[in-house]
Amino acid sequence: MMKKNVHWLLSELEAWVQEGIINDTQARAIRSRYSAPEQAGTWGRIAFASFGAILIGLGIILLFAYNWDKMHKFAKLGVVFVALIAAHGAALGVKRPATSQTLHLLGTMFFGAGIWLVAQIYHINEHYPNAFLVWGAGALALAWVLPSLPQALMATLLLVLWNGFESYGFHSPNYAAPLTILFGILPLAFIMRSRVLLPAGLAAFLFTLFSLLTQVGSHLVIPLFLSVAAALVAVGLILKQNELAPELAPPCFFFGSTLSVFLVYLLTFLSAREALLYLSREKAHDLWFPVFLVIATGLWVATLWPFRDLRERFVHGFRWDHLVAPLALLVYTLQYFGILKLQGLLATAPYNLLILFSAIMQMQRGFRDLNLRAAVLGSLLLSALAIARYTDLFQSLLARAAVFLLVGGMMLGVGIFFARSRREQKETSR
Repeated sequence: MMKKNVHWLLSELEAWVQEGIINDTQARAIRSRYSAPEQAGTWGRIAFASFGAILIGLGIILLFAYNWDKMHKFAKLGVVFVALIAAHGAALGVKRPATSQTLHLLGTMFFGAGIWLVAQIYHINEHYPNAFLVWGAGALALAWVLPSLPQALMATLLLVLWNGFESYGFHSPNYAAPLTILFGILPLAFIMRSRVLLPAGLAAFLFTLFSLLTQVGSHLVIPLFLSVAAALVAVGLILKQNELAPELAPPCFFFGSTLSVFLVYLLTFLSAREALLYLSREKAHDLWFPVFLVIATGLWVATLWPFRDLRERFVHGFRWDHLVAPLALLVYTLQYFGILKLQGLLATAPYNLLILFSAIMQMQRGFRDLNLRAAVLGSLLLSALAIARYTDLFQSLLARAAVFLLVGGMMLGVGIFFARSRREQKETSR
């Protein structure tokens, strides 16, 4: 019944726009909120077909590999190119999207196999991570041309493997990997409005950036990732507030908020704080952090513009916990460049307050909207803060006991509140 209602709603939107009942922006928002019922089934078929294509491709490759030594060199080349052309040619002649995607993916598998097999035929002793680069570049090019979600996901995986082999196998800084994902994968995710490709691309970008920073300077991990976290939250707000692609805002919020809270929690520890400040002072003139800082700042200016509507946006529907990322970046920037000089426990005080602020805002949202997940998350953040300060803040056993009793009582209260709210909702519905 629900599927029929959604199908009817989406079919009526165009008529409502023409009659002036709603505008284009409202129609796009409704479409993003209620996806077509057939979409889940279509993508489910594509997913299973894609896995099937990968397994079939591996099976065929292993079958030829079993008889590879007995084949002539030109026969080997013929097999490679015929399989590649046949797979993509058949995909172009098929009208069903799921079948076409499967055949193209099979062709990409043959393309990767061809890279390795040609190298074996001619005894090419090349730097082997380059094979994953060429393979991933081919998949990425096809993903843009078609466009194709399975091809984009395969390209993402291959580029991550390329980065991993370069960074951890050869200990070589791979500057191109995060840039390729940033400008090759993520824009495609926005064009396709894919809620699958965007999280995959963001995870791949963060991993490749982390791999690069561990090679060129671990002191840059905290400032650069704080900048990326603030930028992601700002991008999410821009997408949501301007109705550009509101369905893509949640992945940006998730990665930005999770990353910022994790880093801020790490900075609440005095030992980690002092070590990071020492490393930062060694390369205070490094331009990487200022560049990332300018990008994050520019995105937040774009988020808050125009300033005349700022008060209304903050009052209606703005999540205050989203401010943790830019505030943490601001505090760290002031300390990084020596503008804000705090010593000892005072150096960690702003980060403790930010974790406390995030926990309170999550709990407040949970109680206000009856959102159990937000309330539990806020309670867990509060508990983590109390446990962390157990070792370096409280010297009195009585003070420690009081804090744990308070946090435990709050979590128990959360459970009782939501249990009572659920009972009241059931009684009201009856």
